[in-house]
Amino acid sequence: MGQTIFITGANRGIGLALTTELLKAGHRVIAGARDPAKATELERLCKKYGAQAVMVELTVTAQKSVEAAAAHAARFTDTLDVLVNNAGVFPEEGDESIFGMDLEHFREAFETNVLGAIRMTRAFFPLLEKGNQPRIVNISSGAGSVTAKEDYGYYAYATSKAALNMLTRSLAAEFRPQGICVVAMTPGWVKTAMGGSNAPLTAEESAQAIAKTITTLKMDKTSHFIDRTGADVKYGW
Repeated sequence: MGQTIFITGANRGIGLALTTELLKAGHRVIAGARDPAKATELERLCKKYGAQAVMVELTVTAQKSVEAAAAHAARFTDTLDVLVNNAGVFPEEGDESIFGMDLEHFREAFETNVLGAIRMTRAFFPLLEKGNQPRIVNISSGAGSVTAKEDYGYYAYATSKAALNMLTRSLAAEFRPQGICVVAMTPGWVKTAMGGSNAPLTAEESAQAIAKTITTLKMDKTSHFIDRTGADVKYGW
């Protein structure tokens, strides 16, 4: 059996495609879904792979839900090799002026995209500590690059992803002594509900590269901002 990997937001888009790729490659996947009753594709996938996969109810914005998911995961496995913080939201239209922005968009983006990753990291740390070359992969975005920012679009989303990048650097520094690799990863511009229909990549194309990268990450990449292939992003933090 391959590695054991937990993926948040696994019921659709990149999360679902990544779950599929990892299962096909022989890994064990614990797939978090906010509403399992509606996650029909993920349910079919888990049934297909039997004991190799399990779906757990998970809302990363709710502490009790995260704790319950961690307890469920601990019944499935004694260790965790990779935690993929993939669940994310894009709450705004994207072209709003700061004067017209609903501040609730910022709160919503931070609650999921940043605090969600923190809740997951804290709750799943005991399993990660026991993993084989444990890794935390925070799914970020080029929109979170401060260096490359030259417009005012995506205020809430971009700000939350920049914060996620800073969180990644901080976690990498704290967890380095334990040998836990922590990276921020951009999956590319992907055709999903969030990415839109004009994106050049399908979720499957992105997931194929991500699956290969996250299962081979080593400590020399900890604290890095990488793309789906594992290369450092060209535009920087």
